[in-house]
Amino acid sequence: MTSAADSQQPERYEVFNRDRTIGVSTAAGGAVNGLFLHENVRQLNERALTREILAVASVASMRGRLAVRECMEAAAAANGTTVPASAYDVLPDAPTAEQYEQYKRETLRY
Repeated sequence: MTSAADSQQPERYEVFNRDRTIGVSTAAGGAVNGLFLHENVRQLNERALTREILAVASVASMRGRLAVRECMEAAAAANGTTVPASAYDVLPDAPTAEQYEQYKRETLRY
């Protein structure tokens, strides 16, 4: 059960690398709204750190875009309908759950 204060907060999706040293949070839609760096990232050179941050951010952004698709599908299901195919023409970057999981495995090597 959520309180009124919880329902006021926008959805937030967090993704971490395997070592949990880099994390990125996004809002629904994929906009990045937070970054976590553990002190252990100091051991990485700038290129490796940048590459890892961008990899985690791309997966987190994709998760935020997936949230838009899930919201549309849930709203349609609640109304007893389906999402029209033309809606996905407007949102070509909204991945399926399977596409998201595959991208996550390939990018973060889970």
